[in-house]
Amino acid sequence: MNLYGRFREQLVIGQRIARTQRGQSNLILLRGPKGYGKTVLVDRIIRLARRASFDVASGRIIHYKRLLLAASLMAVSTHPQTISGSPGQAVAAPGPDLLGEALGAVLPGRRQGAARPVLIALDDVAWGDPDILAALRWLPAAPSNRPVLWLLSGTGGPTPHVLSSHPDAVCLTLGPLRRPDALRMAAGRLGGSPDVPTESLITACGGHPALLGAVLDELAACVGYRVRGGIAGLASTALPPHVVTTLLRADPRLSGPTLDLLRLVAAGQIPPQMSRLIRLPDGRAVSALGSVREATEAGVLVLDGDRLRFRHPLLNQAADLLRCERSADDGERGLLTATEQTITRLVATGLTNRQIASRVNLSPHTVNFHLRKIFQKLGVSSRVELVGTRLHLLRPAFDTDPTPPAHESRQAHAG
Repeated sequence: MNLYGRFREQLVIGQRIARTQRGQSNLILLRGPKGYGKTVLVDRIIRLARRASFDVASGRIIHYKRLLLAASLMAVSTHPQTISGSPGQAVAAPGPDLLGEALGAVLPGRRQGAARPVLIALDDVAWGDPDILAALRWLPAAPSNRPVLWLLSGTGGPTPHVLSSHPDAVCLTLGPLRRPDALRMAAGRLGGSPDVPTESLITACGGHPALLGAVLDELAACVGYRVRGGIAGLASTALPPHVVTTLLRADPRLSGPTLDLLRLVAAGQIPPQMSRLIRLPDGRAVSALGSVREATEAGVLVLDGDRLRFRHPLLNQAADLLRCERSADDGERGLLTATEQTITRLVATGLTNRQIASRVNLSPHTVNFHLRKIFQKLGVSSRVELVGTRLHLLRPAFDTDPTPPAHESRQAHAG
């Protein structure tokens, strides 16, 4: 389901709110990866429910689990049961309204409006939790003095048999933005239709709403674009490096170990064949394969036959820039000044002295002076050797090629 430019979810939510107002309990299951807009949609549902005179209990499920347990206990106690060996045995009389009591505890001050419908919106649901699975068996059949609209939200989603046991339940699945919607979102943020190079940056986000927003914000913060004639284009011939690295840094689906693996993939320091990765020693294989799975599920890496590659060239560039930053942070801290570190990173991206000078607001002559000092401090004699030194300041655990980079024979100069 797409959050932008589509109205299906609004129609479904409106129908569920109306049914609950008429006294029918309802269940909405909201699922999707991190950063795909679940919180935005939950907030929208809460606002709609409050406008419809609902009481609302909302928050992380860890703080409201009692409501689920109370509802499931009531449903179990009021449904006819057949005890083995005693067919047709009578069921005990219904007990108190446990759900109503639990709601009274979390909605103090609303007791006078006991007849009002209530929205229970619970986030961070772990669908495999036994208590959640038990509650889902009975929701929304749990009896209560108040009509209840249940909204459960979490990453992943419940198993299909849970949904089949509730034919009246609604499952909303959030997915990537379609390309036209991503371009509209970008045009709204930038104030103009993206040109072709800017479209490439948008495409690299893979339709992830939160990631796209973070990248556009970073581009705007560094004034990395200009709008002319209604077209938003890059301010220079190349994307600013920190905008490119945002493609990975701001992706909420990627853990630290996965970012480390992506750096190694970009550097060619792990075998690109999955058949070789699987033969690594146990600990390294499990770590690497787990990170590969996370990166492929996020759409950053793809499996092309047996080979591993980045889905988009800018993602490869982002991983390479992060690797350079890691090498600089770990190997050059305290040795190079902040300006020298910046110039070294820009050299690693392939920029000329004149291009570097425009980035750091220095003259080409001053950049050349700094480069000579950098060469002297690091004991290198060429730009290629400088980049090679930075790459090998740390030897990652997955490095399978111990051969050092070939040194350039010509003498150092920054031209």
